[in-house]
Amino acid sequence: WSERNATPREMTRDDMDRVKADFVRATLMGEHAGFDMIELHCGHGYLVSSFLTPISNHRTDAYGGSVENRLRFPLEVFEAMRAAWPAHKQMSVRISATDWHEDGLSEKDSITIARAFAQAGADLIDVSAGQTTPDARPVYGRMFQTPFCDRIRNEANVRTMAVGNIFEPDHVNSILAAGRADLCALA
Repeated sequence: WSERNATPREMTRDDMDRVKADFVRATLMGEHAGFDMIELHCGHGYLVSSFLTPISNHRTDAYGGSVENRLRFPLEVFEAMRAAWPAHKQMSVRISATDWHEDGLSEKDSITIARAFAQAGADLIDVSAGQTTPDARPVYGRMFQTPFCDRIRNEANVRTMAVGNIFEPDHVNSILAAGRADLCALA
């Protein structure tokens, strides 16, 4: 994350298989607990997000480089979870649509990522942003992440949830009525 934090090592295939199995185990626990929906968090610099963003993914193997390669492990995790989760129950994926940094995710990347997860069986893309580098230059404000959600929903043609400084029912109504998202999270 920063100079003050330890530098992680590149995951081996064994590490990746163990992490994928942990996500499947968590999925099964969610089903056992009676959840109606689960979400794979692929944003905000967390482990799976670190594969998606070029800010943190410096791998030179099949899991680094192009957005298609950076998507490989996150899709492996998602597909394993989807296989373990009942088909009649919903699954979402949260992504950071931008890193708020010129060397980070592009608009084209976020559309490719959203489409790939939808094609793999995601029912909803939860569109967030940033928190992947301390060098980010976010632009905050009322409903500040909604434009990313709008673009992904309408260009990738996938169902989305808008988040980020949506705090009034009128915000929700205007976002939904304008076709900028399919759901909104108030926060």
